[in-house]
Amino acid sequence: MVFLLEKLLPHAEVIGFTQHLDFEVWCQHNVPELVFLDMEMPHAMGLDVAKRIQTYVGNIVFVTAHSDYSLEAFETAVDYILKPITPKRLQQSLTKVESLIPLKARQDQKIKLLLKGTFHELLETDISFLRGQRNYTEVVLTNGEHHLIARTLKSFTDVLSDAFVRIHKSIVVQRALIASVRPGNPSYIVLTDGTQLDAAKARLNALENDA
Repeated sequence: MVFLLEKLLPHAEVIGFTQHLDFEVWCQHNVPELVFLDMEMPHAMGLDVAKRIQTYVGNIVFVTAHSDYSLEAFETAVDYILKPITPKRLQQSLTKVESLIPLKARQDQKIKLLLKGTFHELLETDISFLRGQRNYTEVVLTNGEHHLIARTLKSFTDVLSDAFVRIHKSIVVQRALIASVRPGNPSYIVLTDGTQLDAAKARLNALENDA
């Protein structure tokens, strides 16, 4: 596939990976415009990998040897190619992707929350910060609402985009809402609404370096 894509896209940088973990880390740092992802890999399923990288990449196209494709897959990818791959079919997929508006990380990024017994789909930007409490997470919305959700903080950080940053082992906050950083003993940050949140000194230093 790398060879075919280099021929079809002579002006693009084409990179191939054989290990899904290396690939996922690379996506976070390089934000590729287009990803071709095998559905079945050693120690990983393409659908699971796609969910983890979708906030870092543009469009995703699945490559598979099976035609029985799940509806769930189409929520993540814009196309799929059956093996064996031919240059003609690959070009058709490239043409389809070219006609689409590229997906961008954090564009209308949404998250599902179980609130008062009903699932609600909220934009990430509706969340101010999250505070872990063992097997529960306190989710604080920008409208001032507080909700205690029966999910670990890690389960949230696994799906949130890099629009959020961990400032403490138990606190994750939306970057855009950080008004000021206050180093000291103790260290803390101040949000745009005046909320003060404890911050670990090491994480605070990393946050200042990012800024």
